[in-house]
Amino acid sequence: MCRKDNHECRPFLVNRQGSSAPTSALAQQMKMHAIESKKRRLPFHQLARSIKKNIVLVVFACLFFGCLKIGYQIGTNLVGNDDRSRSALRQPQLLRQQTHYHGNREHSPRNQTQVVSRQPHRSELTQQMHHHGNGKPSPRNQTRIVSRPVHPYEKIWPGLIVPDYMLKDPQYDIESVPADKKACFVHVGKTAGSTVGCSLGFNLHCTSKVQAPGVLPHYTTNMFHAQMYDCDDETTTFFIFVVRHPLDRWISAFNYDNPSRDWEGFRQQFGEKHFKFRSQLYAECPFNTINDVGEALSGKSNVTDVCKRRAEASIDGTEHFGCHHYFNYQFHLEAIPQNATIMTLRTEHLIEDWNSVEYNLGGGKEVLGQVNNIIAHNNVNKASDGKLKYLTEQSKRQICGKLCNEIQTYKKILRLSINLSEKQVQESVDEVMNSCPIEALATTCSDPIPNITDKLIYSRGYMA
Repeated sequence: MCRKDNHECRPFLVNRQGSSAPTSALAQQMKMHAIESKKRRLPFHQLARSIKKNIVLVVFACLFFGCLKIGYQIGTNLVGNDDRSRSALRQPQLLRQQTHYHGNREHSPRNQTQVVSRQPHRSELTQQMHHHGNGKPSPRNQTRIVSRPVHPYEKIWPGLIVPDYMLKDPQYDIESVPADKKACFVHVGKTAGSTVGCSLGFNLHCTSKVQAPGVLPHYTTNMFHAQMYDCDDETTTFFIFVVRHPLDRWISAFNYDNPSRDWEGFRQQFGEKHFKFRSQLYAECPFNTINDVGEALSGKSNVTDVCKRRAEASIDGTEHFGCHHYFNYQFHLEAIPQNATIMTLRTEHLIEDWNSVEYNLGGGKEVLGQVNNIIAHNNVNKASDGKLKYLTEQSKRQICGKLCNEIQTYKKILRLSINLSEKQVQESVDEVMNSCPIEALATTCSDPIPNITDKLIYSRGYMA
């Protein structure tokens, strides 16, 4: 035991009777122990330095293993399989996306990656390959190096890169385009968009790649086609549409997306997923021609209610049976900013409208002249013989009725176009009247305009 006495703690030995007596031997041991403890005790500044050193080591260790974990997670997200989620940027209401599609092909085959080094970050990222419509897939595990600025599409969909067909020919210096002239090409499917796009210098289905003269090809820096939205909403001044008579566009889309000529070839080329997309309309339902669809709507055929609903959905673009049905005028118009400045090229008046767009951009009035001897036809729909275009009058009325909202959107695009006069707009409306007179004159339709909010978020990436 120890007790205080004259500010010292002296050892006492307690005997069996409870009395205490000092013990010199024990006191000596205690004294020696205190001396040894004092020798081993570090000075305060040395102790503080040791603690600080240990803290630094612990922090570095945490950072090291934390970075390893984060790097592993990033690598897993970028290189992982197709069922991983991707969150789109810009808006809080974005949904997490599954594998992204376009045309007839899944964009992100498994185990296939690209290494991309792009400005302004100059960093290398492992990213999924992105495929377009009818393009053949690259071999699995293939990589390539790309060095260029980050595209708007890549900001919307982190981990994906813009495919080659969306890019401009290297001869065009898009970085030097004046800020007030920058234009985005809005390529609505089956409107001669490939013909126009190739002439603008994009790497589309270009069997003949002769770029048109003038400033229009130079000022059109980006493209928007189906869910491939690569327009920069903050820097784009003009959105240049290519449009066509809505009924003619739908007929071409139906025939172009119809794989019934070679089902097995289609399955092998485009995969099981897109085979199932098409088969719901073209195989499970008796729709080999556009007239079959019209008769189903009129009630003259013995199709099931399911097939009739699918026929309607293929016309108004509310279900995905094919890229060119699904991504229609409504989708492309609602995807761009609401206050966008629009110019339009009408397929039926391509040279006239091309010259007017060129002039509005500060070029010449007749850069292409009066006759088209420059713009070559590309990606022409070969499945468009007379039988495939045939419609009875009753079938035509039924299809026009279901196209009513698309026709109203088509007229809206024309009226918003700053390069078209009232006379030119009326000229196109009159052309619609020749086949769909009721819908051409109408301002509203019996069917409500489809709500495509989910479609925009899933396919475009976010609400405009």
